[in-house]
Amino acid sequence: MATDKKPSTLEEEYFAREDAERLRKLHADEQSSLRQGQKDALRSLHAGRCSGCGAQLVPEQVSGIVIQHCPACGGAFLDKRAWDTLHAHADSQTVMGAVLNWFKAGSKP
Repeated sequence: MATDKKPSTLEEEYFAREDAERLRKLHADEQSSLRQGQKDALRSLHAGRCSGCGAQLVPEQVSGIVIQHCPACGGAFLDKRAWDTLHAHADSQTVMGAVLNWFKAGSKP
């Protein structure tokens, strides 16, 4: 004679929590991969475009630094290497040096 034991409510609660946690983790992983996919799609869609007007940026060589220039709105954009080069050669007595010094973390108001 087989005895069918009904699981206790503690067991049911435990397995329900385990299932809920597993589903939550799967959902979070799926959302994370979707977000990463959306970021990659936006990055490829907007690569080389002006953040202000969306026009195609044109690289220009200025004093040995490559600056991305927007012919439509006149914006200029620097990558990290160009930014670091400007900071390394900034003279605090010039207007450009004063502007760059303002962006340094220690001199912000």
